[in-house]
Amino acid sequence: MGERRASLGTAASAISVMVVDDHPALRAGLRSLIESDAGLRVLVDVASGEAAYGEYRAQRPDVVVMDLSMDGFGGIEAIRRIRSLDPLAAILVYSVHDSRVLLERAFEAGAMGFVTKGSNVDSLLLGIRTVVGGQPFVSPDMVPLIMQRLGSPECGPFGRLTQREFQVFRLLSEGHSLAECARLLHLSSKTVSNHFTQIRAKLGVTSPAEMARLAIKHGLVEP
Repeated sequence: MGERRASLGTAASAISVMVVDDHPALRAGLRSLIESDAGLRVLVDVASGEAAYGEYRAQRPDVVVMDLSMDGFGGIEAIRRIRSLDPLAAILVYSVHDSRVLLERAFEAGAMGFVTKGSNVDSLLLGIRTVVGGQPFVSPDMVPLIMQRLGSPECGPFGRLTQREFQVFRLLSEGHSLAECARLLHLSSKTVSNHFTQIRAKLGVTSPAEMARLAIKHGLVEP
């Protein structure tokens, strides 16, 4: 992996980047910041995980800079689908959330890096160049969470959820119905209902409203 991606950084052409974020102003700002590095160029920017998957299939950028909280199935599912399509995809999460849970779930889905939006520009640019070389990267403010994780095998109550259960949990916490979860994740209604049952049992919650409060408490969704 490292050899294939590292060669891109030394090629005559610039490293191509896809920006994925649902805020138009932020996408425009990111394009400007990324292209302030002469070795990088933004190939395309999109507003959803669904669009990210489609554009990745069509254009195969060298790096994907991915937000997590978006309408639709969101960033983590987009990461999973892109990595299923291309196991060598270099994906850098760029998120407002500094949650250890999201950090871990993003890496489990296939992300290679995680930079918070509170980080400086140098961290973002270094993150792009690091993951395109096939190496993992986290911004300095996330390092304590990595160390915390090494000292504790549990990830709070969410450590008991499977990756798919966690995806359903986040969608429900964001206000999606069970039917919408099924459509967004391309699952049957019965499968989503089964996940919902497991989530309630594992987390000790009884409704999507309680899930939302728990998600807000742990910084997984915005209030």
